[in-house]
Amino acid sequence: MSRAPSTILQRLRRARLAQQVLLTLLVAGVRILMAFPARWVLRLGDAFGTVLALLNGRARRAAYANLRAVFGPDFPRSECKRIVQSAWRSLARSALLLAYLQPVTPERYRRWVDVPEDFEQTPHLQRLFKEGGVIVSGHVGNWELLLALRILFPHLPPTVFLAEAVPHELINDMLARLRSHGDLQMALRRGGARAVARVVSDGGIAALLVDRNVRRRQGGIWVPFLGLEARTTPLAAWAALRYDKPIHPMFCLPGSDGRYRIVTHEDVTLGVEAFPEEQRPFEVMRRINAVLEEYVLEDPKLWQWRLKRFKSRPTAERGRYPAYSEHDPD
Repeated sequence: MSRAPSTILQRLRRARLAQQVLLTLLVAGVRILMAFPARWVLRLGDAFGTVLALLNGRARRAAYANLRAVFGPDFPRSECKRIVQSAWRSLARSALLLAYLQPVTPERYRRWVDVPEDFEQTPHLQRLFKEGGVIVSGHVGNWELLLALRILFPHLPPTVFLAEAVPHELINDMLARLRSHGDLQMALRRGGARAVARVVSDGGIAALLVDRNVRRRQGGIWVPFLGLEARTTPLAAWAALRYDKPIHPMFCLPGSDGRYRIVTHEDVTLGVEAFPEEQRPFEVMRRINAVLEEYVLEDPKLWQWRLKRFKSRPTAERGRYPAYSEHDPD
């Protein structure tokens, strides 16, 4: 039997009220946070991240499973704990700094992030700045501050980034406002392919995180990552190859003093024309994953191991894949 319309409306009103209360608390928290000295924000982020690591058992189990799938079943639990707690602290710092720097200005941004003075003259980025293209990154370091790099260069081509939606409309709106650095535009992943195609074809820049599991029915292809075949979105490769644009991996990495630095890489589409046309998207994404791997293996604390990156696996037998993985056949 269907529910009465009045009951449905009541539930919708209660859900909306709960979102409004949560949003009010978040706004109040941001205002309080902005009054703190910078060093307190970092300490608060570390404390908050430690608490989240302890309380979120589901994410912790996924992280431990990922670490043992990559580094072997005998990878020490103590090392798992150290890496996972550090990753959570990094995540908490990223979130708090995004709020703390509001409104983000070039002066505030440069206090926290080292950007070369001649960044716009970086030789391998000249085509991106002139013609547009794709920037790819992952859940490595501080991707929120990477997006905010846009505030320093408002005259560059229009930029759109894809983001995961949270199940609260008002919070999505708040996040969009926090991330609206200059004319930077946010597009949600549902329908995001159209937004990426539109901005890249028009000579703009699309920014994507490419280290989430994307099932076959959503277009994911198998690409090696950390020693396992991982379902990976080919969207970045598809857009760049279709419109003849460059793709540049880019990261915002933490330093020992609490500050960050921007790191860029050359166009990963260079020389891809030597491969058969049908193999080019795979080759481009293979190169991107290889760049991500380099940072993750050098310092595992940089990556968010809580992500169920290997939720899809190509074989019915689990093998080295984490227990949460599911067979996703071609």
